[in-house]
Amino acid sequence: MKCTKLLLVLITTSILLVSCTDDNGTSTPVGAYDHGVLIVNEGDGTAGSITFISNDRTTIQQDVFGAENQGDGLGGYVQSVFFDEEKAFIISNGSNKITIVNRYTFELVAKIETGLSVPRYGVVKNGKAYVTNLATFNSLTDDFVAVIDLSTFAVTSSIMMNAIADKITEANGKLYVANGAYGDGASLTVINPTTNTIETTIATGISPNSFEEENGILYVLCSDYVNPSKLLKIKLSTNEILSEITFPEALGNAQNLNIEDGKLYFTVNSAVYSQALSATSINATPLFTAAAATLYGFAVEDDAIFVADAKDFTSDGKVFIYSTSGILENQFTVGLIPNGFYFND
Repeated sequence: MKCTKLLLVLITTSILLVSCTDDNGTSTPVGAYDHGVLIVNEGDGTAGSITFISNDRTTIQQDVFGAENQGDGLGGYVQSVFFDEEKAFIISNGSNKITIVNRYTFELVAKIETGLSVPRYGVVKNGKAYVTNLATFNSLTDDFVAVIDLSTFAVTSSIMMNAIADKITEANGKLYVANGAYGDGASLTVINPTTNTIETTIATGISPNSFEEENGILYVLCSDYVNPSKLLKIKLSTNEILSEITFPEALGNAQNLNIEDGKLYFTVNSAVYSQALSATSINATPLFTAAAATLYGFAVEDDAIFVADAKDFTSDGKVFIYSTSGILENQFTVGLIPNGFYFND
């Protein structure tokens, strides 16, 4: 895209997206996909999609990108979404592509199709996007983080991990990369985004699969297929491991750590567990077992628990929405292999 055309798109988008407020101070939607949840449907090697469900759960729109862009596609194996103000970045690792859209209207802004190799997850810091890349599947040492200039949407450099590069988060001014996936890996990498260099590595013992920051503490859920799962609490100001909680043996391969309203949530197979954030041990009794054949995505937001069911990986999946007490409130059919939830408010 020519620079002048891109600039015009960005200026027009910013004008259109000024939030409206009524006389009561209530924010009104700035686009058809404001005030709702975006569900990533991983799809197959050639086509994935995004489904939108409104916050009041009365509206569902399948393949919102195709609907707003004359049938254009996102590419294969849509992995994740991350946001930067009014923009959403949709990562498709089967096509080595990031599609950038207006997060509220889903109109196309730009595409990044160079400098990526099996991209996975991203965050934004200091005017740059940082996107993890798995690179070669049979190597655990060639993964990297692509650094993207958000003024040009160009990949300007890569930070080599010499380890797995999967989930990534920004906390306390630093970037934390989970060097773990599918039971492999056993560390976190801390990146200084000012210098784009690795600051330190934190040994986790077994594979870190998800993490959340709360009040200066990074909570890290670690698991593999052999050892008991465990929860690490890391003090972000010093990167010191403050404590390590080993889960009961029955809770092997725990996944999907979420923190909401002073509680931590996680899953084991299709069972959902909850524990006080201050707990020093983990109860092996589930909060409830979801009606999912294959629990493949999970999130907790605003007193609701969202479960994505990939079913048999060949037919359209489902989304189940529960109360935080485990009562099923809604269910929707979505796209092929739903794998994650992104809240668009």
